[in-house]
Amino acid sequence: MSRLEEIISLVQHVPPFPKVAVRVLELLKDPEVEADQPARIIQYDASITANVLKMCNAAYFGLPRKVASLDEALVILGNATLKDIIIAGSSAMFLNGKVGAGYRLEQGDMWKHSVAVGIMAKLLVRDIKGVDSGSAFTCGLLHDIGKRFINSFIADDFERIIHKVEEEQCSFTEAEKFYLGITHAELGAMILEKWDFPQEQIEAVRHHHDPDALTQADLTALVALANSLVITMGIGVGADGLATELHGRGLERFGITPEELQLAMADLFMEMEKAEDVINL
Repeated sequence: MSRLEEIISLVQHVPPFPKVAVRVLELLKDPEVEADQPARIIQYDASITANVLKMCNAAYFGLPRKVASLDEALVILGNATLKDIIIAGSSAMFLNGKVGAGYRLEQGDMWKHSVAVGIMAKLLVRDIKGVDSGSAFTCGLLHDIGKRFINSFIADDFERIIHKVEEEQCSFTEAEKFYLGITHAELGAMILEKWDFPQEQIEAVRHHHDPDALTQADLTALVALANSLVITMGIGVGADGLATELHGRGLERFGITPEELQLAMADLFMEMEKAEDVINL
């Protein structure tokens, strides 16, 4: 088995996205869904129930009072916020902790970076009308999911990858592709395919490092831009961060002014402070 085949075979062993989360997210696609229907499903998963209650009481979601019951939480949250909470709570098991030596990320760095990109993507939706805020948050949160599973292979080739980056002034992702035959973005897209996520979200994860990402679909361009901005802010940046092509041209495509950019970056810092409970899941 080649190294590429070995990496691709990892997808078969990726744990499924929690079934209860998938069922609730499918249910919430119906705008007419009754408030008590998600509760009937969520109550049978203790982990998701605990995360919903913990996160809806986090400062990030800004609820007016503390809630103690699942039924009350779901009534107060609304479907859009509930989707974000379920995605975040279910993703934490894959993204939290220490990724390992491959990307030189410290404990919690990947989760913090992922949360930041998810929030930044939602903030930028204010200026990008063709993207659903829920999809923006989901893709921002999961854009680097492939790193969790390709990390050990990166560690094996780390010195060669860094040498190529420095000698040829290429991106870390280009060096990944050269030595491994696949990038973490491409592997991440395969994982989302296994989880049966929407195609536009799969493509956004697959292409967020492409040199022409900003000319692609709005969601892809948004994730690429949000990721680049969070990297420039130094949030959860590993060994690949400084070797990532930045996408400043996205501001021009979407008509985002320097003033709007500064506002988004300032808002991100405030939102990240409020999201400490989310980051510490």
